[in-house]
Amino acid sequence: MLAFKGCSGYLALPRRRRACPRSVLKVEAIFVILSNQTEPKAANLSSWHEKKFERLTEAQALSGRTIIASLTWEAPHFGSVSLSDGHWDHLDEKPRTLGWQIQQFAFLPDLIACDRYDGSLEGGGLALAMAKQWWAKFRDTPIGRTNMAWHDHATALRLSNLLLLRSHLGEQADPSLDEICTHHASLLKQDDFYERGNNHGFDQSIVLFEYSQEMSDSEAEQLARDRIGFEISVAFAPDGGHVENSTGYHNFGIDQLKSANEMALAYTGKEIEKTGLVARAEVVLAHMTRPDGKLPHIGDTIDFTVHRPKQPPSNDLVLPASGWAFFRSGRDAQALHGAFKSGFISSSHRHDDDLALSLFAFGEEWIVDGGLFAHQQKDPMRIYMRSANAHSLPYVFGARPSRDVESIGRGSRIVSSRSDEATFEVAGETEMWEGFRVKRTITFKRLDCTITIRDQIDPVSDFAQQLASAREAMGYAVYGTRFLVPENKKVLRASKGIQIKGERRELQIESRARCKIISGQSAPRPIGWRSTKLNKATPAFDISFLTMSQRMDETFILRWV
Repeated sequence: MLAFKGCSGYLALPRRRRACPRSVLKVEAIFVILSNQTEPKAANLSSWHEKKFERLTEAQALSGRTIIASLTWEAPHFGSVSLSDGHWDHLDEKPRTLGWQIQQFAFLPDLIACDRYDGSLEGGGLALAMAKQWWAKFRDTPIGRTNMAWHDHATALRLSNLLLLRSHLGEQADPSLDEICTHHASLLKQDDFYERGNNHGFDQSIVLFEYSQEMSDSEAEQLARDRIGFEISVAFAPDGGHVENSTGYHNFGIDQLKSANEMALAYTGKEIEKTGLVARAEVVLAHMTRPDGKLPHIGDTIDFTVHRPKQPPSNDLVLPASGWAFFRSGRDAQALHGAFKSGFISSSHRHDDDLALSLFAFGEEWIVDGGLFAHQQKDPMRIYMRSANAHSLPYVFGARPSRDVESIGRGSRIVSSRSDEATFEVAGETEMWEGFRVKRTITFKRLDCTITIRDQIDPVSDFAQQLASAREAMGYAVYGTRFLVPENKKVLRASKGIQIKGERRELQIESRARCKIISGQSAPRPIGWRSTKLNKATPAFDISFLTMSQRMDETFILRWV
């Protein structure tokens, strides 16, 4: 027998002796009694939940069987995690994202999938026991940003999973499950719990709408509709670019739009978003996507392949409102793809990455960004990944970039662009280095894949002029231009700059400026790292060209040979 301790006893589950697709479950515990059933009886199953059940996979069912057999779950990005008795007491010791996944009951659909494929209620019974144990432990826990049990986003996603469990159990659902769901919804309704104007608030609103339909709450429905309308209006700029500073969150924002539309259509027969925003955002995604089907790791983006990537309708796209520019040499797998960022209209997932450039060409990454690493804001590596030190851009020594969107957001922008068959050019400016005016101009010659970068920095405030003058007088570098290069390249100094050797080509960066190269430095602070997977950082080459004068006007020529 497999014992799982619940809020007032143990849930005893018979271990599976053989893989029987029509196995019968008998679950007996002080707090739950489920009658013998070959499959759950669902009364008035909604079209939306019917769709969600249809999408459960055999892989999820296999995961559910593992959870039932050993109380371990293969968490995405983190591997095997114990869900045994007492595991709630140790979540603070785990990576924050893993704790967030567990608190949202992200494993619950796997248990439901097991039942759906095996014709049992074994997974549902265990899921209900876990939910009641969680409820007993956290019901009266104070709500706050530092309490992951009632994290604004995890709470919404957990409610969605619990609603699905409620539909799955049908007539066998415990009345306490309604109580738990209603309490979650009461929190989501509160204005001070609602994360207005970001992806968390969008998911909160979507789930509140789901609750309103499953639990027949007209007040919640109207509130959810109003909020969803607002979230759609602010999630994307008018040009179709997502506002949360990351290629990965642009992709996620599209998923949220589609989910809201699909759910509303299933429940009401009408979509919520009807302005064509999804189509505009998908065109942007097509331009964002590299020839290998992945996104450049800009901002809080991890490595993944875009689902069914589309071909962009043209080689170039400039988004002045959201601050993006994308260019390429063609549509084939060996084509060059460039991504340039200069925009700041939301503080969500903000990095100090104005004027950053990422380059992919000939099937390889050449110039990259640092990436996400982890949502551990005080971790030195996370601090590094968000800083200008982890991005390929011009920078100021001795100055700290501002993240105050109100004071500097308007100064981070695309100022000009032009495109024709032979040439693409874009220029951006930023005021994130307070007191300094920074401009970058990128010119791409399509026929020979040559890129010219011109970086200009001027001190415009008294403080900035004093800082630049003092550093110059002491013989220190005043400004720099950084190129972050993947670890799998071979980097060599050359008479006119730097040589970067890849698998089939060599990239030459020509510059008259002196440079320094650092890779994988941990102390006194991280320098020369990147992250493409959660909680994992790998060394990268930080190639910094240095300017020793009070003003910077440097040109870099990038060509492949």
